[in-house]
Amino acid sequence: MVFSFFRSGDKAMDEVEDRIHQMLIDGRNVYDTAMEAVFGGGKSKKAKAAVKGADNEINVAQRDVRRALLVHASVAPATDVAEVLSYMSVIKDVERIGDYSKNLYDLARYGVNFETADDRDELAKYRDLVGQLISDAAATFQTRDTQGAEALVAKAGGFLDDYDSHVKAAYRSDGSPDVAVARALYYRFLKRITAHVMNFLTALALPLDQLDYYDEPNLDS
Repeated sequence: MVFSFFRSGDKAMDEVEDRIHQMLIDGRNVYDTAMEAVFGGGKSKKAKAAVKGADNEINVAQRDVRRALLVHASVAPATDVAEVLSYMSVIKDVERIGDYSKNLYDLARYGVNFETADDRDELAKYRDLVGQLISDAAATFQTRDTQGAEALVAKAGGFLDDYDSHVKAAYRSDGSPDVAVARALYYRFLKRITAHVMNFLTALALPLDQLDYYDEPNLDS
């Protein structure tokens, strides 16, 4: 609920929000490029440049946002402290979305091709769900939709056990090791992306002291 209110005329923080929103869009671009490579496109100089370029934009934006928040915190009234701290917390989650998407591209570099896989439909289902989750998170943040954020967190939370089940199945598989490893890594990276999106969304749905915990392992599972 940190962002459940609306500011009025705060140009500096509006610019910060615009940069964070663009970071999410860039993260989705890295994700889509990586998935195109993994699902038949393969590695290429063009794909590598696209991944590297978008990821670099995210990293630059993260530094710029942190700098802007530090400046804002030095002159802002005390009532803005919670908001500044929240942004500081969640922008690292946005940056990690790009990082784990970049890891997905590494699978293509290793020769993974899910396009002709027997379980392609299952793999593609989660590819599409997570891609849409990133886009929905960006739209929800832009509109400050608290209820929408809560609904997305609940929806995404349902994916986490699915990823664990797929990783366990890959571990127990008696098939080709390269097939098992590719799937274990794929679902593991999707789980990390999902958890970081959920962490980001907590800034819209939870108090400051409860932010940033969905990337912690569930030791009870």
